[in-house]
Amino acid sequence: MSIISKVNEKVKNIISLLSNSYTEEEFLSKFKMIYPEDYKKCMAKFLKEERKTKPGKTHPMQHPDHHIKSALRSYLSRNQQQTNKEN
Repeated sequence: MSIISKVNEKVKNIISLLSNSYTEEEFLSKFKMIYPEDYKKCMAKFLKEERKTKPGKTHPMQHPDHHIKSALRSYLSRNQQQTNKEN
C-alpha cells in the first residue's frame, strides 16, 4: 500500500505544472507546495519507523524526499514503456 494515495495522478499533475526541463528537485519542491498534507503524512510515517527502529539498525522505508523522487522516476518509466509499445 502506498503512503501517498493516487500518487500517479499527483505526479502527472505536478509534471503538468512544471516546464519541460524540470529537475527532480524542482519536482519535489512543487510536490511539497501543492500536496503538503501528503508530504507531512509521508514524513510522519518515516519518523514513526525511525522511532521504532533499534539503535544501529536501519528500516526499509525511504526518506520522503527519496520516496517522492522514486515515484516520479517510476511514473516516467511506465510512461516511456507505454509510449514504446504504442510505436
